[in-house]
Order: sequence, then C-alpha cells, then structure tokens
Amino acid sequence: MRLLEWLLIAANLVALFLLLGKASRRTRSWAVALNVSVLILHALVEGIRYQLAFSYLLVLLFAAHLAVVKRGSLQRTTLSKALRGFAYGLAILLLAFSVLLAYALPVFQLPRPSGSYAVGVQRFHLVDEQRQDPFLDKAPKKRELMVKLYYPAGMEKGGTPLRYFDGNGELLRAFTGFYQGLPSFLFDHLKLVKTNALPNSPIADKEPSYPVVLYSHGAGTSMEVETSPCEDLASRGYIVAAIDHTYVSAATAFPDRIVSQKEATTDFQAVEPAGIISEIMAEDARFVIGKLEALNAGSLDARFKNKLDLDRLGAVGHSVGGAAVYDLAFTDKRVKAAINVDGFVYRTPPKDAASLAPLLMIANDRYHVQLFEKRRALMEKFEDLPELDQQINLELYGSREAYDEEYRKANENLLGLADAVKQNGALYTIQGSDHMKFTDIGLYFGLQPLRERIGIGGEIEPVRCLRITEDLTAAFMDRHLKGKSEASLEKLSETYPELKKVTLP
Repeated sequence: MRLLEWLLIAANLVALFLLLGKASRRTRSWAVALNVSVLILHALVEGIRYQLAFSYLLVLLFAAHLAVVKRGSLQRTTLSKALRGFAYGLAILLLAFSVLLAYALPVFQLPRPSGSYAVGVQRFHLVDEQRQDPFLDKAPKKRELMVKLYYPAGMEKGGTPLRYFDGNGELLRAFTGFYQGLPSFLFDHLKLVKTNALPNSPIADKEPSYPVVLYSHGAGTSMEVETSPCEDLASRGYIVAAIDHTYVSAATAFPDRIVSQKEATTDFQAVEPAGIISEIMAEDARFVIGKLEALNAGSLDARFKNKLDLDRLGAVGHSVGGAAVYDLAFTDKRVKAAINVDGFVYRTPPKDAASLAPLLMIANDRYHVQLFEKRRALMEKFEDLPELDQQINLELYGSREAYDEEYRKANENLLGLADAVKQNGALYTIQGSDHMKFTDIGLYFGLQPLRERIGIGGEIEPVRCLRITEDLTAAFMDRHLKGKSEASLEKLSETYPELKKVTLP
C-alpha cells in the first residue's frame, strides 16, 4: 500500500473510536477534518482506487454523522453500548478487508531501471502496405501494428513519467475482458501505476548510436506487460522496439480505436495454432525492422536519425513471442542475438544452420526446464494418456495417426531447440520461477496464495524473478551486441543463487 493509503486507514481508525466513544465534539471535529484532508490529498497525489472504497465511504459517513450531531437531531446517547460494539466490529472488519484487497491487487511500483540512462518512450503506428492482416479473413485490410520505442534519454528536469498502459482505462478493460470470468474493472487501478519512462524526451547523445533490441510479447497479453524489461534495457544503452502484435495481444490501442483479440475472424484450422501465430509474429518483426531502418534514416522522426545501430540488432520474446524470436534467430541474418523467454517452439532449424544467431533460452523451473533435461516435449505419448484424454484427443486431431505426427513434431522441435542452444547459446532457469513471472504480470498480485490460485506458481518473489531475468537479458545482449566478455554472464549465478545454468545431455 502507498503512504497516503496507510495514513487514510489510520485516520479512519482514529475517527472511528473518537466518534463512537466519549471524545469531545471539538476533538471529533478535528478527527473528521483529518480524514477529509487525507482523503483529498490521497485522491490528488495517489489517485482513487476501488479497493479502498469502504475507507472512502467511512470518511463520508464520519462527515455526515458529525453534521447530524451538530444540528442536534441525533443524540449520541441513542447509540447503545451493544450498537457501538457492533459498529466498531463491522467497521474494523470491512477496513481489514479493504487493506487485504489493496495488498492483493496493489498499485505496485515498477522496478527502477538499473542502467545509467534516463528512459524515453515514443509510440509509433505502423501499417504494412504489402501484407493483408492474416487474422481478418472476413473483411481483409492491411496489417497494422503499434510499436512502443524505449530509448536512452537525455537528462531533462521535470517531466511526467508515462502511466502504465498509457493510463488508458478503456485499454485496461479490453485487456481484462480477454480473460473470461474476471470482472471488467479488476485492473482499473493499474492506470495509477507510474512507469519510469518520459514520453517524447530527446535521445541521449552520449553515444553516436545505440544497439537495437526487438521485444515481442506472449499470446493474450500485451507489449504493456513487458514495460519493466524494456525500460531496463533502454536504461543500459539500448533502443528497444516493443511490438504489440495485433490480435495476438489481448487488446491493442491505436490512435483512433482499441481492438480486441476477440475481433479476429480467421480460423486457422489447427488444433494448436501457436505455430502459425509465431510465424505471423516473426513476419511482424521483419516488417518492424524495415520501419526502424526508415526511422534511422530520419523519415519517421528526426530525433532518431542515425541513432539506431541496426548492425547490432537483437531480439527478445516471451512465450509465443519467444517462438517468433527463435524463428528470427535462424531465418534473418540481421538478428545478431536472440533470447527466448520461456517459449515453446514450433520449428526446427536445419542441421547446417551455420548462420544461427547466438541464442539464450530461459525456462521456468515449474515444468519447462525439465522437458529439456528429459529431452521430451510436453505432449504425452498417446498410449500413456488416460482413456478419457485419448478420446478427447481423437476428437481434436481426428485420428491416432494425426496425434502421433503432432507428438513427433513437438519432440523434434524441442530437440532442435536443445541442439541450437548447445551449438550457439545457453540454457538458464530460475529456481521458483513460473511463466508469467518473467513479465510485469507477476507484480499484479501482491499475495502469493492469490498468485497460486490463478496459476502463477513458484516461491520466488515476482520482482526478484523479473530483476534476475533483466540482468541475464542485459548480460547476454552486452556480450553479443556490445562485445563485452562472457564473464559478466557467468558471474550472475554468483550474484543470484536462484539462477542456474543448465548443461544439456
């Protein structure tokens, strides 16, 4: 909870005991005035949020009670001892619930970027005139993307940091609405979270140009949930292009509208369309690289002219975004370093892929890293499935042969990734990690039992998992895009005991 929220709860408790106790009218008046003042200050400085609704209601009730008593229409003696006791108990119970709710769904603080640069941010709306949107087969139109560019910023006094999700309540509700069963207002408070990035800042002139990193999110999330990793890289001297892959993200905010993943119309006629989607995302990334070349030429924004060193280009992706980045690692020679953050993959590089970019694989230790150690995909052999699951999969795949072929491909892809990592990269895991803890989403829930309830497991605190991931990402990119030694990468395991390098059989 934030400072003024704590002060408001304390003021509530003070007023509660004074108003229902034997304090003088003057003392009670001061207590109510304190509550009203703290509430106003909290609203102006920190912002109102629904989790503290009962605390706000108490302030109004305190003021109303005092006003009625002052008019003489209510005598304090009419409140019996039993009634006062009940009021105390109920109010404290509801206040405790408010505090618990505020902890469970916090207005969290994004980790401070660890680099020496301030962070600037600029949004770009891009249209691929050469490609129809593959997600819109019913009403074809050109593929549109939003890109958020994070970059090392020149120091400026003042300036207001960008709000999380750009402070866009409509975007937050569209994002939340993707997850069926969640109240639409559940994450409304996230618009109160402040990022560490200043919009439209001048780019730092410490270096003539900066290496560039593409960043791709996972399916059903958003580029917004990768804010902390992108800010951290930018603070370390990288220009980061966070791509919002339209219709892969839960929702995308264009300058004139918000579109939801639910608006996609294409049925890819596949039991698991993630492979098709990862290829689309890889194509999005190639298109963005072309636009970054135009940006570097000065045609999109003069501030960035000659500031992007596209000869030092890396790519990072989480989940299915990691699969897209893996695709780029062996199909696009412009990519000089790639990081797959906990993503399954759906392609196998050719055996003679000498041009494979250096590849870092980060796998959660809840279930993913074990697959590499066993050299076996997540899919089970058909004969090892329970009878009910066999029937379900026969309906999904159409035949035993089709299931067996998918199982064969999944294992081939996993072995291909393992070989690629052994050939030109590394595999790391973080003890206590889970899939969503590699993004900001782990910060959305302040209580571990709640995180586990919604499927975010592991004992490590989300902020620490995020910090380790960011340091590992930066060390790998520093080595391959800035020419630093491997020593900094290896030393991270000494700094973070939870970080483990995995040697594959």
